[in-house]
Amino acid sequence: MSDKFRVVIIGSGPAGMSAAGRAAQLKLKHVLLEKTDHLSDTIYKYQKGKHVMATPSQLVLRSDMDFDAGKREAILGTWDEQTAGHGVNVMYNAEPTKIEGEEGNFTITLKNGDTVQAETIVMAIGTQGNPNLMRCPGGDNKLVQYQLDDPGEYYDEHITVIGSGDAGIENALGLAADAAQNNIVTILNRSAEFARAKKANVKLLMEAGEQGKVMVRNETTPAEVKDGELVLETRDGQETIKCDRIIARMGSAPPRKFVEQCGIEFTSEDREAYPKLSPAFESTKKGIYVIGALAGYPLIKHCMNQGYDVIEFINGNSELKPADEPILEAKFAGLPNSRSVDEWLEFFRSNVTILNDLSPLQMREFMLDSEPQSYRRDDVIFEKSDPGSSLFAIAEGSVAVEINPDDPSITVPIEQGSIFGEVGLISGRRRGATIKAAEDVIVVEISRTAALKLQASVPAAKRRITQISTERQLLQMFGSGLTKEDIAEVVESSEILNVRAGEAIIDEGAEGNDIFVIRVGSMVVEKQIGG
Repeated sequence: MSDKFRVVIIGSGPAGMSAAGRAAQLKLKHVLLEKTDHLSDTIYKYQKGKHVMATPSQLVLRSDMDFDAGKREAILGTWDEQTAGHGVNVMYNAEPTKIEGEEGNFTITLKNGDTVQAETIVMAIGTQGNPNLMRCPGGDNKLVQYQLDDPGEYYDEHITVIGSGDAGIENALGLAADAAQNNIVTILNRSAEFARAKKANVKLLMEAGEQGKVMVRNETTPAEVKDGELVLETRDGQETIKCDRIIARMGSAPPRKFVEQCGIEFTSEDREAYPKLSPAFESTKKGIYVIGALAGYPLIKHCMNQGYDVIEFINGNSELKPADEPILEAKFAGLPNSRSVDEWLEFFRSNVTILNDLSPLQMREFMLDSEPQSYRRDDVIFEKSDPGSSLFAIAEGSVAVEINPDDPSITVPIEQGSIFGEVGLISGRRRGATIKAAEDVIVVEISRTAALKLQASVPAAKRRITQISTERQLLQMFGSGLTKEDIAEVVESSEILNVRAGEAIIDEGAEGNDIFVIRVGSMVVEKQIGG
């Protein structure tokens, strides 16, 4: 194909389809490349009859394509009709394998050998084609599948769903929905909470668990897959359950190799890191834009808004503001100083260490779930023994921790860029000390759900939170005026261990020089006396 397109959109999911719809409305010469024979393959592969949510509810939809909560089939039907009605130029069975050239003169090579010429490229390829695989012994067993098309196909089976996100929860609920199917459904969650999932889905799952429709197994992971059985690793040791089928919904990662071959850089070396992007979605390869799940925004409404916006940016509309701008403006309105939304986002990202690795797009989503606040000098942020599991991050100023209940003047400072409140987040215990503003401060309060989601999706943030909490536990334990610089080597070499109930950490009489600090839970000391 020799004609050059003003914009080539790769991937026809909500983001790509919305981008193509906007390009068609603006009469831009475009083509939408889809590797399958149908639109929106990820949603096409949703389980039959799945109810698709339109969250966040407060976010306005900005797209030439309609979208509202409803059944998968109805949504796909609407998009098929509107794509045709808007005159979107779609090329099916067109899978790109290589992108070469520079802005204004890109060549896209397809799997069948054809080429497509483009001035600009919008990548909306998603991540579902690159699922996280089971890596335990037997993970390649025929019992394991990574997709559930129709829950109604399965009867009289023991089915285990692995995954704590929305996909895993919805699969489990779908398999247990019809009592006549007589399935025994178990869902495994490696942590104690469903941090990645929508609150509505978690609520439905908990109700199904209470009703006995789904066995909800928290803090449980697969240890080995056998024919007809699944060995579980639980807090109380290993357990084997009957299993006819495993639905593994453990998330996915960007197709990094292909993306990097296009000249696009990522925010870090972590497998689940996202590409570096400008506020206008442009990657480090000038002329190539990235939107949707590949940009770190998996929600449909976000994706569709990005599709609309990126075409407007490419067409020269530099004044366009994102659809979530009014919501964020309202959040920042009560803070001192006058800054734009982008300036506030960069202020928090650059000043708070646990947020340093977030992209501008991830920062927007993060701040939608968090609360920026300001305090004057000597204001109490929270008091000792208060309930609370939120995490606070200091973007400006410092706070003082009262360490002696009998003398509030004895305090320890926590500086700008750091966090506090991590004890409640990690262990669920009440606030361990009273904390006041040592000077005028600006902080962001991160709900427990948002903090867990941040740690699950940004490995660098999890490492930093772990490092800070470890430093503080060791300093509190050792005392003697030590500083974090004094124990830096100890913290660097420390490990976080998850130990099952009943498992020995130290055996009497064994040699060992390690020191163990309890982060969560409790231990029992046993000693042999006279045999």
